[in-house]
Amino acid sequence: MKKYSFEIIVFSLLSIYFICCIIINGVSNITLYNITLFLFASPLIEEYIFRGLVQNKINKFVNKTYFFHISMGNLISSILFTAAHCIINPFFIQNLFVIIPSLYLGYLYDKYNTLKLPVLFHSFFNINIFIIYPYSNILIFYR
Repeated sequence: MKKYSFEIIVFSLLSIYFICCIIINGVSNITLYNITLFLFASPLIEEYIFRGLVQNKINKFVNKTYFFHISMGNLISSILFTAAHCIINPFFIQNLFVIIPSLYLGYLYDKYNTLKLPVLFHSFFNINIFIIYPYSNILIFYR
């Protein structure tokens, strides 16, 4: 339990935040398909590819070299992860902000050597899609 104490605190704070946002904003845009895709399938597939394969292989290749507590594998896989989001989603500027949570997910993977925490946190980051979606026309001022 002590091993994950910081992550549990962050997870709890994020959970409270997301629950409050959902209560305030409602859940009209949540469908079973969206829940399955954004909360389960995407985090599992993306974390397996970018952390389990890419980050892991790069860290083995460069002997897990660190720059400010960020491994070279984490940095490169986070850049690739952000680039993949920029290619798929037309909102380029918004996608650039994907790199920050990606670096955190990579840090979790490096620290605990498991995909469980990155997948769990990735799911909670994806909840923002449901929260922000109703306001997307207001927030996207550069169209």
